Amino acid sequence: MTDILLTIAIPAYNRPEWFKRALLSILRMPLADQKFIEVVVSDDSTIADGKLIFEAYIQEWKGLYQYQSNSPSLGMAGNWNQCIRMASGQSLLILHDDDYLEPSAGLKILDNLRQYSQYPVLLFGVNVVNGQGGILKRQYFKKDQHLDRVEALKQVLTNSSFVRFPGIVIQKVVFEKVGYFDETIGGVADLHLWVRLFHEYGVMCSSSVTANYTVHSEALTMGMFNQAVVDQIIELFDWIELQGWFLPSVLRQCEANYLHQFVLAGTFRFLRRFKFEEAKKVFCLFQYKVIQESTIFKWKILRKIFSWFLN
Repeated sequence: MTDILLTIAIPAYNRPEWFKRALLSILRMPLADQKFIEVVVSDDSTIADGKLIFEAYIQEWKGLYQYQSNSPSLGMAGNWNQCIRMASGQSLLILHDDDYLEPSAGLKILDNLRQYSQYPVLLFGVNVVNGQGGILKRQYFKKDQHLDRVEALKQVLTNSSFVRFPGIVIQKVVFEKVGYFDETIGGVADLHLWVRLFHEYGVMCSSSVTANYTVHSEALTMGMFNQAVVDQIIELFDWIELQGWFLPSVLRQCEANYLHQFVLAGTFRFLRRFKFEEAKKVFCLFQYKVIQESTIFKWKILRKIFSWFLN
């Protein structure tokens, strides 16, 4: 068995300054941790800046590392899958190039991997930050807790932000059973994998905060709030219904709550930037006839407030 407990992989794409920050947040880990960690970069960029940055700084790293430039580019989910294929560690963390780790992340993640080695999927807390690194929200678990398959699925199917990419660590061996990211289904490829993982293994939630998830105007997620993605989400819920994992009535409640949070989150992201026309377009997704009423009081209230404000 490999001595590398963790591969931290960056799927890079044309954001050199963000990439540099992400890379340095790994390279500054204590020397004692570096021998257990592999650094991987799968670069989908059409510019050479990322490779130059990697070559300039990687000599600081005392552990294993790999860099690969993809030509032609693999696309979002394809680049994530390339990270999986390249990884040689027992577990994998995919760190998007616009996110970055906390200074103590290496120690906390390694400690949890050793303590909870029986759990194939770990989920850590994250700080949601703006483009300048200011904390907008702290998303964390009050205590370490394992969610069984049913509860884990309910969480991820009700809360559209339950899993933040830099907070999830997955044992590489599980991909042989649940598969990789589906490159054919568009913007819900990550959610589809979380659903398959949680149904198979549940999730171990750690109270440790290990990463910073950046919300900014250049984020790929800013383009996610549209009817095409809503259609993809609905298709995913329909697929889950066919699996028979939940009663249809329970699944429809999860779907309504998920879509409410998704639309409200997109609306708020644009409102915070004073982009009112874009916010209205996202909020109009509620007119889509298949979006049912939320059972969560907070989403009901926010929908009414946003409706009053935007109209």
